[in-house]
Amino acid sequence: MDGVFLESGEPCLKYGCTLCCHGTIMPLTWIDIKRIVKLGYGISDFAERINREWRLRNVHGRCFFLEGSRCKIYRYRPYGCQLYPLVYDWSRRKITLDKLCPYRGEFKIRGEDARKLMFVLSSLRRPVKKQKVFKMSINNLSW
Repeated sequence: MDGVFLESGEPCLKYGCTLCCHGTIMPLTWIDIKRIVKLGYGISDFAERINREWRLRNVHGRCFFLEGSRCKIYRYRPYGCQLYPLVYDWSRRKITLDKLCPYRGEFKIRGEDARKLMFVLSSLRRPVKKQKVFKMSINNLSW
């Protein structure tokens, strides 16, 4: 499969796409929060708690960190942002590429990306069936 690795964000940068930064509901792990706070931001600046879960805060419908078409903390962005457009489809109980991402076909997905996503979900304490986690492989991905 051709493409670039998820964490590079290369297609997003190449096309100046910030679609995923608008109206974001990106969950934050405590690791994300600590990393961002170390940069000098107050938690209430960039995060809000919704239904017992910390999420990136939107300002005027855009991620707090989106400035023009660039992320102010790109090198330190949350794990969910690093892994996007890889998402977990709760209704199908499957890892997939988000259909809302216009450049999803330009990313190369590795098995370690699926493992990272499962780590993020487990750190958010979201219930994901254990057997699904262990059977997760590149073959379980849907496009």
